[in-house]
Amino acid sequence: MEGLNTIPDTEPDNALILGTALHTGIEEGVEQALAFYQSSFPILTDDHIHEMMKLEAMIPKAKALLPPGGTFELPIGDSDFTGFMDYLVPVDLDLTGKDEICDRCQEWKRCDDSYSGHCPYGKFTIPSENTFDLYDFKYSNNGKSYSVSGQLHEYKYWYELTHPGHRIRNMYFLIVPKVKIRQKKTETLMQFRDRLQDALKEAEPYLMPVQYDPMKIVDFLTGTKHMVEATDFPKNPNHFCGWCEYQEYCEKGWDYMLLPKNERRNLNATKKKVVWLYGAPFSGKTFFANQFPDPLMLNTDGNIKFVDAPYIAIRDTVTVEGRLTKRQLAWEVFSDAVTELEKKQNDFKTIVVDLLEDTYEACRVYICDRQGWKHESDDSFRAWDMVTSEFLNTVKRLVNLDYENIILISHEDRSRDLTRKSGDKISSIRPNLREKVANKVAGMVDLVARIVADDNDRVLSFKASEVIFGGGRLTVHNKEIPLDYEAFCEVYEEANQKAAGAMKHGGNTQATPAPETADSGEQKPTRGGRKPKEEETPAPNPEDVEDAERAAAGDPDGTWTPGGGEADDSDPMGQTEPKALPKCPDGERIFKQFNDSKGEIPLCPNIDAGHCCHKEGGPDACPLWDRPKDTEPAPKMDVNPPRRTRKKREPHED
Repeated sequence: MEGLNTIPDTEPDNALILGTALHTGIEEGVEQALAFYQSSFPILTDDHIHEMMKLEAMIPKAKALLPPGGTFELPIGDSDFTGFMDYLVPVDLDLTGKDEICDRCQEWKRCDDSYSGHCPYGKFTIPSENTFDLYDFKYSNNGKSYSVSGQLHEYKYWYELTHPGHRIRNMYFLIVPKVKIRQKKTETLMQFRDRLQDALKEAEPYLMPVQYDPMKIVDFLTGTKHMVEATDFPKNPNHFCGWCEYQEYCEKGWDYMLLPKNERRNLNATKKKVVWLYGAPFSGKTFFANQFPDPLMLNTDGNIKFVDAPYIAIRDTVTVEGRLTKRQLAWEVFSDAVTELEKKQNDFKTIVVDLLEDTYEACRVYICDRQGWKHESDDSFRAWDMVTSEFLNTVKRLVNLDYENIILISHEDRSRDLTRKSGDKISSIRPNLREKVANKVAGMVDLVARIVADDNDRVLSFKASEVIFGGGRLTVHNKEIPLDYEAFCEVYEEANQKAAGAMKHGGNTQATPAPETADSGEQKPTRGGRKPKEEETPAPNPEDVEDAERAAAGDPDGTWTPGGGEADDSDPMGQTEPKALPKCPDGERIFKQFNDSKGEIPLCPNIDAGHCCHKEGGPDACPLWDRPKDTEPAPKMDVNPPRRTRKKREPHED
């Protein structure tokens, strides 16, 4: 875990921060404790103020229970053990009577003649500076749980082991109770704080003595030996799991900290399908999802009359127990279903959410009910983010489930108009979900497809445009396929084959097309030396620019060749001859312009140091500008010449 950073917990009742503040207050004072607490949070709320009130009231009471003259935060241990004692205070012993300490049992006994015979030193006195009481501070309401803790037993053992002649007489836990009351809906903030002050006056810290047990040390050493020698580390859930930032991941089996094996995955073996379907009502969305193998439908609208898949109704449930009526909100039902599916204790292969926008509405109702809002506008600063975060996190859990198919279903929405550049308005077609949320959901799935129904003809459309919401990360050749499960599976199979083929040839890149020949149907340049606009050469390749820069440098070693790399001097066949290339009529100007501008005006990527043009078709096919004839002087112009303008006519005089 070394070097692993976690997101800090900024909750007001952070146990680590409160415990440290309590220790600081007992050692240094209340002001220092409050200063530390404030500096631990970026923002202070009313709840933070209430925790500070508790510290201010309880620290003086706790400090009054401790005897003076002790040492705080005393380090103990050796190479095998390291710890810090909260408070160790010397004891003033009155040994004028018969109460003495025995080296044999290390406990206080009233020695008689028979017992003294077993003591090698007989009756003796111990100086007060060698006898101590040990105190440990706990800010908790669970004092009983600390009574079985081995912490103080281990402190006593290692202190006496590393300090020969010293003895710890008594051990105590200083329990400082936490006052936990909540503000009622019917009371103001000042009324609540007055009630909090009254509760703090009644709360009292107390000392809980601990009787030394040597078996605690045996258990500790045995457990340590087992941990050091362990080769297998099974999970050990206990009450401490609630304090761990990784509880969810650990208990749900997400071994996210383990690195995968360093080998390429077989893309053909990827069978999981995650798709978001939307369409008009009665277009066949639910019927299509029912064709998938072993489906479970999380249904929100009750539209399951004509499908035979098992389902869970996502709706509010009301139970009556005697005179009590309990209501479980629809979002709680949905969240519980996702939690149960995460266990994988079933044989379903397909999980269907029908409808997704209904679950979002259920999430809104749940958050508002939990926070006591009637609408998000009651707390607009937080409300929308809370709803969005809760919804997207749960949907992310759903799409990450280890099932063969995850299908999300939505109705389409045509109520929004878009204005084109021409000024025309057209209705957009998109899922019936908030745009911000819809974009996030689309990023979680493989495909967003629209079901289009025309009478009895139904197709699955993957088209996407400025007015149609759709697309995905799969490359689909056919933009429309029949609304059929087998045809849908072929889309995934096609995408897997393309991805696997790309990886086989060196990655997810398209293969470079073969160079075109004279007979390949290339369109000849038009009059003036220009090709049609759609056939113009794209932006220069960085490698070509690099070649041109090397050519401008004069090719000192004589090994430069167009297209990058060094020239290959070997000619095993001895039959190839360099082809004569046409000269660029603007060569001198181009190199002079490049040198004068110190590289700000780029070189033509098709020209070499000898002013030869390497473009197919030569200077006549150059798309940058119209090349002049050999008899005409070369014009002085940049790579991107200014547009020609018509000369303004002089006003006509009658």
